[in-house]
Formats: sequence, structure tokens, C-alpha cells
Amino acid sequence: MKITLLSVKSKRKECINKDFMGGFGWAFNAGNSLGAKLINFLKKRGEALPIMSFGYLAAIFASDGHKVSCATNIIPDSDLVIMSSSMVDYDFEIALAKRIKKKGIKVGFIGPFAGFLPELFLGACDFIIKGEPEQAAIDISSGEIKEGVIESPAVENLDSLPFPRWDIFPVKDYSYAPVLWEKPFLPVLSSRGCVNKCNYCPYVISYKYRDRSVNNVVAEIRHLKERFGVKGMIFRDPLFSLKKDFVINLCESILKEKLRLKWVCETKLDLLDKGLLDVMHEAGLQVLNTGIESTNIDSLKSLGRSQSENIKQKEIINYCDKLGIKVTAFYMLGLPGDTVEGVGDTIRYAKLLNTNVAQFFIHTPFPGTEYFNNVRKEIFEEDWHKFDCYHPVLKHKNITNDELLKLKEFAFTSYYFRPRYIIKFIQRNLKGVLY
Repeated sequence: MKITLLSVKSKRKECINKDFMGGFGWAFNAGNSLGAKLINFLKKRGEALPIMSFGYLAAIFASDGHKVSCATNIIPDSDLVIMSSSMVDYDFEIALAKRIKKKGIKVGFIGPFAGFLPELFLGACDFIIKGEPEQAAIDISSGEIKEGVIESPAVENLDSLPFPRWDIFPVKDYSYAPVLWEKPFLPVLSSRGCVNKCNYCPYVISYKYRDRSVNNVVAEIRHLKERFGVKGMIFRDPLFSLKKDFVINLCESILKEKLRLKWVCETKLDLLDKGLLDVMHEAGLQVLNTGIESTNIDSLKSLGRSQSENIKQKEIINYCDKLGIKVTAFYMLGLPGDTVEGVGDTIRYAKLLNTNVAQFFIHTPFPGTEYFNNVRKEIFEEDWHKFDCYHPVLKHKNITNDELLKLKEFAFTSYYFRPRYIIKFIQRNLKGVLY
């Protein structure tokens, strides 16, 4: 069987990554001012990552002898086309799927958006895989192609999955610049899901938490080094340092096998300490992504989000600076209970922490989450494109939509065009060159 894993790119001007936000996707948009447009330009020029699930599906299908290819925005000569759904590009995905289906080619969708709102996609495809797609792919690979919504249970033993097959993908195009310039650059998952109880988080509803063995992860990294000469890597785990012993053993194994490369991970600051950071940095950690979210602690608690104290956050970020680890901090604007003044406090706190990168999102409800169900009546936006984490989509009690958009743009432009930030940015990047 000829199978094509089809990527879809619309004509949207934003930097789009469909694998972020638990697979719902985002479309970066700092705003419309000259400074905001410059930030948008730099963002779009650098960051480009593959859809993680496509790598796994390619490996599963190829292992059973199917002819697997990847393509973008075409109608391929295939027996089966699998596409990844997103909120930020859904109508373009559906339009292309309909054209493909008219040619007599079977079409399937993966991704949480199609899984939670199948009614949008079913007219354009033969099936939708709901859940992690690997088990359904194993069934399809053996000749079992069902129709409608296919429930795909999570594979319990992640070590049993083949390593993602990236050789059919445009590896040379993948990048994490300008934060990390090393290429070739590829993603790795050492665990899936998250154990936290944040009721707005798509990872909680999309992925059950499991992790892989250290030996299995190290074997994949070795494979990426030998096959692609990888120099940069991102661990796509939402909570990389949940298990301290696992991280220490993994880092020690990377060092023992001399798998020298620079890498990125994401975790919470309260799951880090100086000793652990020392080991991680020695093994190649160069960029740390973390959710600070907000200074509105009461709102975070109401959403099930636990947060480390400010003094802990400052301590860990300062120590990362000392080691030369660049920190990207995520912030959410427009939480329930937020006010214009409260959002201003969050922006000022972001400037105080002065991390290498600050991402400011407008708080967005994702279908399937508890938060989405709780605020359903307040959602005024019917265009799913706007659920891109940079537009207001629900009526806020204390902040108008225009105020929220202005606060988002002010957050970006006032953060990045400060002398204190620019000086620190130069210092950090000089340290990176000398590393």
C-alpha cells in the first residue's frame, strides 16, 4: 500500500506550528505595530519542527513493507493519505482532504482537534483517529482500515514503538533558531503526557503519562547522531524533569557514550535544582522552556495550576544564566479574574526575570478540556482560526478584547525593545558562541 503523510500549509502569514499546544497548534502573532512585525518576522524565519506523530507513523507503516512518503499541499498518487488536524489551519486541511477524496484516495485525520470535533472533518475524510495514533496505525498497517471515528488506545510500553523515521522528511529544514542554531535538529520524546491537573491544558486530555527507558532513549539519540549527524535536539516532553533519577541516568548515559549535542527541554521550575541543572547542562542542555504563566496566583489555583514561589523562580533562572542555559518563559494573559492592572503586573514580572525569550499567550480554551466546558457560554468566537493563542475568543469579565490585544502587543514590544534585555541578550549569546 502507498501511504502519504501529508502536511498542510495555508497562506497564513504567521509562524505556525501544529505540533504545539498538545497538537492543536498555534499561529504566532505579536501584533501589528512595526516592532511587533519585526518580532513576527524573526519568529517565522527560524523555528520549524516536524509533526512528531508523523515520524512514528512512518516507521510503523514502513516496518510492514508499505511504501511511505511525505508531501506538502499536493494530491499524491497514493492509496491512503493521513493528515494532521489543527485549529489554526482546519478549513484549508478540510478543503484539501475533500479534493483528495474525490480522486478515490482514502483519507484519514489524526490530532486532538479532529478527535474532539469530528463533525467538522468527517465529510472530508474516511476516518478520524481519536487518541494517540500509533495503535490505530498498527491496525491499519495490518490491513484493518475502519471508517468513522477510530478510538486508538495509548500504547502502554513506549519502548515497543519503533524510532520515528525521519529520512523521508525534509530534515535539513528543521530548526530551533534563533534560540538554538545547531542543525541538523530533530525532536525526541522521552515521555508522554503530564501528571499535573491544569484544567486548561491540552496535554492532560490528549496524552496519558508514560515514560521510556533510559536505554531506549539513548539508543534513539545514538541513531539520530549516526543516521543524520544531529547536532541539536528538543525533548518534546511537557514535563521533562518529572523523574529526577531518570534525568540524571539519561544525562550520565549521554555523557558516557559521548553523544555530544545541544538540546532543549520543557519542565516546571519547581522540578529543578542546581545539582540537577549541573548534570543536564554538562550533558548538553542549552535551552530551558518553562511556564511561569502569571502573577495571578488565585486564578492559577482555580485552574488547577500549582506554581513555585517567585524566589524559587528567580533562583533557578539566575542559576541557568550562570551556566549559560537560555530560558524561555511562557506567560498567559487574560486568565479568569485577571484585570488590566493584573496583566500589567505579569508583564512587569516577566521583565524582572528577563529571560532570553518570553512568550505571551492570550488564554485560550481548547476543546476537550474541563476549562473549555466551563467557559463554553462565554465563547463568542466561531472561527476556529482565532483559537491560535494570540486572539481573544471568549468574553472576559474585566478586560475588553481590544484591551487584551493591546496588552499582548505591549507585552512583546516593551519586553524585547529594552536596553536591559538587549544587553543581556548579547551577553547570553556571546557565552553561547564561546561554549
